[in-house]
Amino acid sequence: MVSFYKTPKKPRQAGARKRTGVMVDSLDIHGVGVSRSQKPVMFIEGALPGECVDVSIQQTQKQVVKASTIKVVQASEKRQQPFCPVYSQCGGCQLQHIDADDALTERQHAMQTYWVHHLGVANLPWQAPLTGERPAYRRKARLAVDARNPASIKLGFRQQSSKAIVDVKSCPVLVPALQALMPLLRDIVFSYPASRHIGHIQVLAGDDVCEVTVKATRDLPAAMRDELAAFGQQTNTNVVLENATGAYETLHHFAQLRCQTIDDLYVTPSPEDFVQVNAVVNKKMVTQAIDWLAPEKDDVIADWFAGLGNFSFGLARKVQRLYAVEGVASMVQKGQAAAQAQGIDNIVWQHLDLNEPASVQDAINHGFTKMLLDPSREGAAQVCQHIAGSGIKQVVYVSCNPSTFTRDAQILLKAGYNIEKIGLVEMFPYTRHLEVMALFSLRSE
Repeated sequence: MVSFYKTPKKPRQAGARKRTGVMVDSLDIHGVGVSRSQKPVMFIEGALPGECVDVSIQQTQKQVVKASTIKVVQASEKRQQPFCPVYSQCGGCQLQHIDADDALTERQHAMQTYWVHHLGVANLPWQAPLTGERPAYRRKARLAVDARNPASIKLGFRQQSSKAIVDVKSCPVLVPALQALMPLLRDIVFSYPASRHIGHIQVLAGDDVCEVTVKATRDLPAAMRDELAAFGQQTNTNVVLENATGAYETLHHFAQLRCQTIDDLYVTPSPEDFVQVNAVVNKKMVTQAIDWLAPEKDDVIADWFAGLGNFSFGLARKVQRLYAVEGVASMVQKGQAAAQAQGIDNIVWQHLDLNEPASVQDAINHGFTKMLLDPSREGAAQVCQHIAGSGIKQVVYVSCNPSTFTRDAQILLKAGYNIEKIGLVEMFPYTRHLEVMALFSLRSE
């Protein structure tokens, strides 16, 4: 059985206790080293299977201990030198010390063992993981700003396990278009005392244009606003200012921001909207989901937790009708507008709370043959409970949280579904974050 470290609600702090010569057996799903020779089981940040390490114990609980590596006594052959100079301080990446392919292999093995135990499925039908560009994969990021001390302004990311900000001059996991913007943004932030009124700067690379959104807690001076607009003109970048009330003001507009989903289809995110950060992996994910569902012209398909239409548009082209349900009203409106602009007229959009039983019950009575679920980390427990007895033949479930996926998979398996295919989705290389896609098929009587 694989155990997973979960942060205790009220951990007992262990002070500065150290332990030497700890042997590491494996990685868990999050890429944390696991030592089962320790009692209780020890979870060790920064440690790899087969290594002997000295550790600092951070927290203890009845069944687990949380620790961090302070010295590698005997290194694994899979250990590599991190490629980012601030890796040890920045909280953005946690797994640059292991080759990304090796990390995927180890984590898939951990998940296999865990699911065999919790789902009772002996032979999971694993498919090849979906991977993309490395290391420069990230098309969206939020840069934190700390300008309280004019002599020590910081623009970057939070430290690991801290609210402090690490000053980042460049970030190698950002796509090249965003890396090119960072020096210019730093020049502006470092030039104005009013930068202390900036909470963060969000950057997003669309297919043909980048967009920079500056979150201000107070009005910025005219000279700074003008320089931000000039930055947009110089770089052909959309620049948006979000004020303290949450209202958006465009300082410079170059082009509509679009993010391709599949073929010639695209979504049109605004600064507040969710969009997958890894463009290459997202296209592979959408393609695989459609392939697994194998939609036919007479199918009526549900795409729930649909967002802006990431999966909806590609599916709609292949079926009779598609019902797209999303809990954020503004995203429903933008999805409708983007569908109309692309000539897609067979999507029925609904704004519903899919965690509310009555809404789910009303929405599921449309004669669906197949369904796609892409929920947030909270999962889709209510939906899965209502799928039971609905007659839906196939469900593709895309999850960003293995724990809630496990809970929901148990519901579907008990309702008469089999796991026909399953695979990992590496949306965030070098991080603890890992996604999974599974195809559930209704068993024939």
